[in-house]
Amino acid sequence: MPRFVCYCPDYPNSLERRLSVRAQHLVAAKADLAKGENEMGRQIMGSPFLPRPGTAQRDSPPPAGTPNLAGSFMIYQFETREECVARLQADVYWTAGVWDKERMEVEELA
Repeated sequence: MPRFVCYCPDYPNSLERRLSVRAQHLVAAKADLAKGENEMGRQIMGSPFLPRPGTAQRDSPPPAGTPNLAGSFMIYQFETREECVARLQADVYWTAGVWDKERMEVEELA
């Protein structure tokens, strides 16, 4: 089954919004990670990423104990790219306006 790499950067200044819905996102991610090897929608891996060095968000980190996150990176297994995009669009980070929809990238892996 095809695998897709998903690069989902956050909108600028959306850390507070991200953190407010993070628990919901993690519940869905755990369900995707728990799927069997041949199940559609299986998440192979995923991780948030840090702000780029030299950016205002990286140079002005949040209070101690608050993760300084700037987006998400996932590898999914779906039959089609469109199914993968639909999964991303169902995610709370999409619906809550955390991910920058114009900068997201979904590419099939070889």
